[in-house]
Amino acid sequence: MSGPASGAAGGNLRVGLLGVDTSHAGAYARILNDQAAIPGARITWVWGGVVRADQPDARTLAATYAIDRVIAEPTELLHQTDLVLVVDDAGHGRHHVPQARAFVAAGVPAFLDKPMTPDLGEARTLFRLAAERGVPVTSSSALRYARELAEDAAYVADLGEPSSVVSVGPGEWFHYGVHAVEQVYAVLGPGVQWVQRASWPERDVAVLGYGPGGPTAVVQVLRDATCGFHLTLHARKGRHSITIEDADAYYTAQLRAVVEMVRTGVPPVAPAETLEILAVLRAGELSAAADGARVHLADVLA
Repeated sequence: MSGPASGAAGGNLRVGLLGVDTSHAGAYARILNDQAAIPGARITWVWGGVVRADQPDARTLAATYAIDRVIAEPTELLHQTDLVLVVDDAGHGRHHVPQARAFVAAGVPAFLDKPMTPDLGEARTLFRLAAERGVPVTSSSALRYARELAEDAAYVADLGEPSSVVSVGPGEWFHYGVHAVEQVYAVLGPGVQWVQRASWPERDVAVLGYGPGGPTAVVQVLRDATCGFHLTLHARKGRHSITIEDADAYYTAQLRAVVEMVRTGVPPVAPAETLEILAVLRAGELSAAADGARVHLADVLA
């Protein structure tokens, strides 16, 4: 592990940033470099890739947040990197695993932005490589780290056995619906057995089943409403709704979990859970293509 062994051992993590075509790049750079919200970790280099008109390019991002180097090739400083953040959004996740592979093979811990990849087989291959190299790798939506969910966790637990969760967010099913799905996982955890999804141009509505005797979740991904992110839990002793608004808090908590992963070697989200979430999203695609038929995750994961 030539990358992490040098910087991580001294307590100062050299973080690389792959991609600038998403607002997440600016959020992570602001939190790590400008706010110094996580002591001992800062972004030391950035690679730009595709440039989006509504986001700063790599040189602008570097100048704004005091990033030391703008590099021409993604792996140029591979051996001077203790953690790589793969956030390149071109292809909606299709480039994440190919870009992370060289880092993981060299022993560098990696965070892959959501969605990790649209290809379950590709995700399995990267996790297998990570296990072989003894390198922690994780992927998640920042929404699972929402301050509002954490603050209300004890109250939610006191409501008793959950019956149903309704999780709402904007966007389209796979690339952005992952946020609303991970909100469900933050509250109910893994264990989804099947998915049924109906899709219209304006919205998606999916039911996630946890099996006999377990709860259900309804995930609504809306393109015709100003909805933000929120979740309502119905449980044996009552109902509780949570609106998620503090973006700085969930990005900071996510980065804190990723940095802790480098120090401990333990991913904050188990690979099996990440694969299950990707399977839920894929099952939703297959269900909608089959007029809302129930699709079992066991078949998708087979």
